[in-house]
Amino acid sequence: MSDAGQPALEAQLSALGSAVEAGELAEAAERMAEYDASLRRYIERTAPDTPVDGLRALLRMQNEVLLQMRGKQQAIGEALRQAYRQGNASRAYTSAETTP
Repeated sequence: MSDAGQPALEAQLSALGSAVEAGELAEAAERMAEYDASLRRYIERTAPDTPVDGLRALLRMQNEVLLQMRGKQQAIGEALRQAYRQGNASRAYTSAETTP
């Protein structure tokens, strides 16, 4: 979006949140980069008259998406730790079976 206004930025953040929620991390990264570029262009185009209330609303939405991302990151980390523990337990069990 070369000329994104606030509604378009909100739509981009919503799409980013949907990608995060769906676990589509590559798509989320792409949407984050697009949003960042659009936001920068929006601020450059509207400064110094950028509506502060609009920026606050975008910031709230960004923070919600960041919380989603953090939650997804924690869930992935916990799944990896669980898989690691299961792998260790499986190896210990196999080792105990083969020990005379």
